[in-house]
Amino acid sequence: MKIISPTILVLFTIICLNACSQDNGKSASTNFDSLITNNSENTIQTAIVDTIIDPITIQVKLDNQQTIIKLIGLTTPGFDVNPEIYDSALKFTKFHLHKNKEVRLLRDRYNMSEAIQLSYLFVDGEMYNKLMLTSGYAIVSNTPDQFEYKEEFQSIEQEAQDSSLGYWQNSMSITNRQQIEDKKFNQKEPAGTLPKINITNSSNQKCDYAQNNTPVIKANNDKKTGDKNYYLPNSIFYKTIEIREEDGDKLFCSEIEAQNSGWVKSKH
Repeated sequence: MKIISPTILVLFTIICLNACSQDNGKSASTNFDSLITNNSENTIQTAIVDTIIDPITIQVKLDNQQTIIKLIGLTTPGFDVNPEIYDSALKFTKFHLHKNKEVRLLRDRYNMSEAIQLSYLFVDGEMYNKLMLTSGYAIVSNTPDQFEYKEEFQSIEQEAQDSSLGYWQNSMSITNRQQIEDKKFNQKEPAGTLPKINITNSSNQKCDYAQNNTPVIKANNDKKTGDKNYYLPNSIFYKTIEIREEDGDKLFCSEIEAQNSGWVKSKH
């Protein structure tokens, strides 16, 4: 019987370990590359985080320009709906995407023409859109109605819901709070931080972006520039706009009403 020398056994083991290590590394790299280059028309961009606007909207330095990025496929409850979840999601984003953090961006192939860049964002090799869903800090958005990883996002969301994580842990309180707000609407009294206004009982027409005839379109009169812009609830800066009647700010029921009064729709 031949006896294999210890030296040969050691060399054989080292060779095997190196081969396995190389295969594993190649496999992980291939999986990551296939994920972010699924469509050859998409270009991966490197950017630097500058400002966190809200949990899913950030401003980055991209190609030496300040650019607003929104994480595609996600939405979060507003501060007025669930301040606990909103604050937690905001802290989560600020922790992972702190100022000067280098990230990579991939635009969705179905939504390349959007004015605000809708992107998949990668931080430290991981898609942050998925991380938000996995942790329950965001839910799948219906806008846009089509994007590349929608089915996968919905699957991740379901897992977070089944585990009662984040948003889903408080979903019952969100539902109860929404019922209270609806009751206020039925009593002709606006909810949230919008100023109270007089609403006539004679009108049964619903306002744009509202459940009833409560005006929610914010019209801001910029006294410094003279610009008169109105903001819709789905605009980025809507939550930051405060209505001050003494400054000439107003609330409108419809966009047509705002436009006929000389106001212009904000680009953001």
